[in-house]
Amino acid sequence: MSIKNRWKIAFFTLLGGIFFIIVMIGCMVLSTDQPTSLPNTSMDNKNSVQFNISTRKEDINKLLNQYVNLTTSYNVRLKNDVIEFKGFVPVLSEKIHVKITFVPKASNNGDLILIPKSFSLGKLNLSISSVLKLVNSSVKLPEWIIIQPFNKIIYVELQKMKINNSPIKIRVNHINLKKDDISLKVLFLTDH
Repeated sequence: MSIKNRWKIAFFTLLGGIFFIIVMIGCMVLSTDQPTSLPNTSMDNKNSVQFNISTRKEDINKLLNQYVNLTTSYNVRLKNDVIEFKGFVPVLSEKIHVKITFVPKASNNGDLILIPKSFSLGKLNLSISSVLKLVNSSVKLPEWIIIQPFNKIIYVELQKMKINNSPIKIRVNHINLKKDDISLKVLFLTDH
């Protein structure tokens, strides 16, 4: 085989590899998700003792710094009127900075719904659903965090969240970050 033919084979192999990578990234970003229904987690109030707690962003941020920000590769923080998520997603062999801000809302059953307000992925301008798809496929999240790119929300099943294997569950009564007013219900599960 001549040197000329080796270069042709190497060139077309490289070109094919680059084309394959572009197609894979395009499929991942542009693929359509089917709408899925949100979980309807509910807890039997007869088997729990409940306490209502009012708190502030500063206190929640301290908890987030203790349990989320130190133990994971991403950072979550409550700001003036949004919840900010920062992290990195792997794309090929590089890590690209991602930042998404969310408006929080309490669901009817006390779980948390996060509605994206703004986002950035490196210097790319992508749709919110595309960014959510990329985060969903690239970032390892706990099973109680459900990303729904089609609905453009992140659903946090607080009642499925495990707190150090304790019988404690949390529900959100209401959340208003602008007024620094956060009301939670803490449930201690009982056997009878």
